[in-house]
Amino acid sequence: MKYVDHAKIRRTLGVTAVVASLTATSLAFGAASALANDDATVAPAVVDTGKKGTVVMIGGAISPSDESGHSAAIMDEIVRLAQEHADPGNRPLIAVSTAASTPAANAIEAADEEEDNATINGMAYYKQWFESHGADVYPIPVDVNTGLDYEGDPYSADNARDQAVADEIAKADGVFFGGGDQTNYIRAFMDCEGPDAEAEAIHAYTSCTDTVAMTAIRSVVDSGGVTGGTSAGLAIQQGKDMISGGSLYQSWSEGPRPGWFTGDDPVIGDPLTYVPSGGFGFFDEGTMDSHFARRDRQPRVIRLAIDRGHELAFGVEEKTALIVDRATRQGRVIGDLGATMLDVSNAASDGQNVTGVRYSYFKDGSTIDFATREITLPGEIKTGPGTETIPADWAQEDIWGSADCNDGIFGTTDVIETLLPSTESTLSGTTCDAGDGKPRFVTTFNRTANTQWTDAGSFTGLEMTIAHQASFEVAAVSNLDKVIAGEATDLQFTVTNTGGTGFINVAANGAATTSAASARAAAPVLLPGESVTVTAPISAKLGAQEYAPNVTATPSTLDGVPLGIDATTASSEVFTVTGVAATPTTPEKPGTKPGTDAGTGGVATGGSDTTAKDGALANTGADATAGMAFGLAGLALVVAGAAATLFGRRARAQR
Repeated sequence: MKYVDHAKIRRTLGVTAVVASLTATSLAFGAASALANDDATVAPAVVDTGKKGTVVMIGGAISPSDESGHSAAIMDEIVRLAQEHADPGNRPLIAVSTAASTPAANAIEAADEEEDNATINGMAYYKQWFESHGADVYPIPVDVNTGLDYEGDPYSADNARDQAVADEIAKADGVFFGGGDQTNYIRAFMDCEGPDAEAEAIHAYTSCTDTVAMTAIRSVVDSGGVTGGTSAGLAIQQGKDMISGGSLYQSWSEGPRPGWFTGDDPVIGDPLTYVPSGGFGFFDEGTMDSHFARRDRQPRVIRLAIDRGHELAFGVEEKTALIVDRATRQGRVIGDLGATMLDVSNAASDGQNVTGVRYSYFKDGSTIDFATREITLPGEIKTGPGTETIPADWAQEDIWGSADCNDGIFGTTDVIETLLPSTESTLSGTTCDAGDGKPRFVTTFNRTANTQWTDAGSFTGLEMTIAHQASFEVAAVSNLDKVIAGEATDLQFTVTNTGGTGFINVAANGAATTSAASARAAAPVLLPGESVTVTAPISAKLGAQEYAPNVTATPSTLDGVPLGIDATTASSEVFTVTGVAATPTTPEKPGTKPGTDAGTGGVATGGSDTTAKDGALANTGADATAGMAFGLAGLALVVAGAAATLFGRRARAQR
C-alpha cells in the first residue's frame, strides 16, 4: 500500500529584510541543566504521579518506505515498550485504531491497498507494518460513521459500544492511533455533549463520557502499556482544548473559537478551532500540535495556549517522537528532528501582540523533565553570540508560509537558525504582503542571558515576540517658515499611530508629549489610530536649513507593556526650516493686522521631488517603504531609544 502523506507540503522561496530590536530580559528559559524559570540549578524532583504507561507522540509523516531509518526506529520503540507490558515469552499485541481516517465508501475501496481509508489502513497498512517489527495486531473495527457504509462493512462507530470489541482491546499491550482528523476519534470513541445543538453540530463539545471501547483503551495505558499516535494520533492524546484546525494568519489575527470547520467556507475561512472537552488526556502537560515547525504552527498554539489559560504548548516534528513516561513525567526525543516547548507563563498579550514567550527546541537525544521544565541537550552547549556574520541581503518575509505568497515551510526555523550561530542578538521575520491590505505581523527572536544552543540545531531560552508592524506618521503643527534665527523655538508635531501596536514614551528630541485629546493620564498608551502632540526644541540659523527631529516611541501592547520591536523608516527625508532676522517693532497703521504674511503649518507626505510651499515641508528624500515609513520628510525614528541594525542571511536548510 502506498504511503499517503496528509501534510500539505510547503517550501519557502523568497524573503525580504526586516529590522528588529529586542531588549534582553530575564524571562528566558534556561537549557541543558538550567531550569526554565529559575537561574539556579535544581536537582530533578522525585515525582510519583500515580499514573502508569508511556505516551509516544509522533509529529507525522512516518512511513514504512522511509529510507532514513527514523520511522523504523520509532516503530521499534513502540514495540519494545509494548513488549515490556506483555507476558514473558509472548509477542506484544498492538491494538490499532484508524478511526481518524475517512470511512471506506464501498467494499472495493475497503480492500484496495492503494486507497487511504479507515478499513484498509487498519487491516492492511498498519497491521503489516507492526507485524514486520515483531508485534501482533488487533485492528480496532471502528470508524466515525454509525451504521454500515455498505453491506458487510466491518468498521462502524457502533463497534465502540460493543463489549466484545472492548474485550479484544483490553488484551493489548499497546494502542496506536493513525493520522487523519483528530475530531473523528472523539466522535467515534466517546459520547459527547455541547452547550446546545448548534455547538454539537460543529463538535464544540464541553463534556464527554467513554464508550466501552474507550474504557478498554484506558485500561491498557493505566496498566503500564504504551499508547502511540502520529499526526492526528498525536493530537488526540492531549487533554483539554484539543486543537482541531486553523490557518496561521487567521489563527493569530482572530483567535480561537470552539468547534471544527472544513476550512473551505468563504465566509468563515479557516479559523483556529479547538474542542473544549479535549482529547483522550493521556498527555496533560500542555497543548500539543503536530507537523510543527515544518508548517510554522507556533502562532496558533501560542494563541490557543494564551487565550485558554495553558502555561505550556508543545509541538513535534515529522518523523520525530516525543516519548513521555507518565509515572515520572520524564520525556525524551527520538527521530529526525525535534520537539518544541513554548512557555507562555510570563508572556504579556493583548490578543494581537505578545511578548515574553520562551521558546525551546530539543532534538534527538534530548530529555525533558516536565515537573521542573528542565531540558537537557546532547552535545556541546554554547551560550552567547556565535561568530558568523549574517549577509546584508538575508531576509524572511513569509515567515508563516502563506498560501497567498511563497507557501513555504520552516520559515520560523529559518530565522532562528540564522540568528543562533551569528554575532547578532536579535532577528525577525514578517508575514507576507499578499496585496490584500491585511496587516502584517512581525515575529522577533532575542538571544538572552539564559539562551543555550548547539551546532546540531537544538536551543533553549530564546525569547519570542509576535506583534503587528509598528509605525506612525507625523504632521507639523507649528509654522516652520520665518522662524526667528538665534532664538530658541519649540516646533510642534502631531504623531499618529498608523500601526497595530500601542506606543509609549512618545517624544521628539527627548521632549515628552505635550498634549493630546487621546492621552490618558492613567494609561498613556498611544493606541492605533490615535494622535498625540510632541514638541521639538530647536535654535534656527539665518536662512533655509534642513532639520530632522529625533522622534522616538516604544512599541507596546495595547495595555502598555513594551514589545521591544522597531517601527522604522526606510527614507532619509527632512524638514526645511527658514530662519529670519528679528524685525524691529514698528507702530502699526490703523486697520492693519500683524502677521498676515506668515506661512501656515504643513503635513508631511512621503515621496520625492516635491517642492515645499510657504510653511510646508520640503521633501528631499527617497520614497518611504509602504507600511513602515512615517510618510514625512526627515523623521529619524528610534524605537526603545536605539536604532536597530539590519543584517541577515539565508538559514542553512533543516530538511
